[in-house]
Amino acid sequence: MTDMDHTTKSVRHRYSDFEKLHATLKARYSSYGVLVPSLPKKNVVLKGAGFHFQRMRGLQMFCEKVAANPYLREDQAWVDFLEEGRPLVVEKEALPMPPKRWMEAIKDLETPGNAGEMIAGFKTESVKAEKLLNDMIAKSKVMISSVSSLALSITDVATSSVNWSESETNDVELLNTLSSSELSSDAATSSPPNVIARISTLFSSKVSALSNTPEALNLLLVEALDYEGSQMVDFNLLCKHVDKLASLNSSHESTLNKLKGKSTAKMNEAKLAAHEEAIDQAEKILSGSKQHCDLYIRALTMLTLPRVVAERRERIKILSLHIGAVTKAIAAHMLAASDTFFDAMGVNGNDYIDSASMVLEALSLPPLPETAAKGGTAVRVKSSSVTSDRNSTSVNVDSPNSPPPPPQGGATEGQEV
Repeated sequence: MTDMDHTTKSVRHRYSDFEKLHATLKARYSSYGVLVPSLPKKNVVLKGAGFHFQRMRGLQMFCEKVAANPYLREDQAWVDFLEEGRPLVVEKEALPMPPKRWMEAIKDLETPGNAGEMIAGFKTESVKAEKLLNDMIAKSKVMISSVSSLALSITDVATSSVNWSESETNDVELLNTLSSSELSSDAATSSPPNVIARISTLFSSKVSALSNTPEALNLLLVEALDYEGSQMVDFNLLCKHVDKLASLNSSHESTLNKLKGKSTAKMNEAKLAAHEEAIDQAEKILSGSKQHCDLYIRALTMLTLPRVVAERRERIKILSLHIGAVTKAIAAHMLAASDTFFDAMGVNGNDYIDSASMVLEALSLPPLPETAAKGGTAVRVKSSSVTSDRNSTSVNVDSPNSPPPPPQGGATEGQEV
């Protein structure tokens, strides 16, 4: 934790301490329409290092959001939480006193005339968003599992290529024979044992690029999506609380009407005084209930919603940028390894991208993705169309860089071959 004077200190807490803090903040603020940051889910099945990192990330996000909220960060429970040794007390009041600063922010606002439509829309959209987020989480976990499997498969291929290279060096002699002239040329560096050794190095570099990717995706993608889903669930509960408040208003109004409709003809003076006092009390309860409901709706629509919109936009932006950073880092690592491989082979890798793409295109398959040379200069922008029937294949290629040589038989670009 960093203070305002930029000094850093550490405070140790158990997960149960976070639960107490969260419960207190919800008890104090949710009753007044404030969306409290979400805690990471309590997973009783998943354990191990990965689980602890995910929980740490979730708790980190919770603390960051509380500290960024101008109303929550000044609450005494949060202040006490940041001090070592201070007891954490769970709020137990059914309806605690309204937060002063929050009430000051609400008092000059007006409840919108279409508040009912807005809240109904909130409930519908938050449920839809939660479902989509859960689907995204499920698909992301499958993807992460596939990345882990891919890293293991590449490891197996790298091991196999190492074995192959060693066998070519130790066991294969006649098939790798070089003439005296070849021994003094580049042919020696391109011998099968050397080439296969470079392939094993290339595959090993891919493993190192992917080995930490599943953990990074769990922390930067899944945990962020999970937090977003939890916020949608909590926001939906805030919206549903309006129905509960409206139901309380109806109940209090019914109680008042029953008291007013009760016959007083046979009541003596003492009973009549008690009856009138009961009516006054019921009117006060109904008035207070209606005021609280109006205040809650005003806070939800005029203060909470704008914060939810702004914070949600920023969280999704950061989530996307983090995933972009992961893919960029992986791509950069793999590109550097590939460049090293082609440099060791003494060839221009872009030439072999074109070569491989021509093989694919000749089979009516999509070419390799468009690439860029070192420094960001585009080196391959090839558009092609391939059509095929039982008797012939028509290949039309437009390559602004280096057109492929015409096929045997004299066919030229755009002709049927």
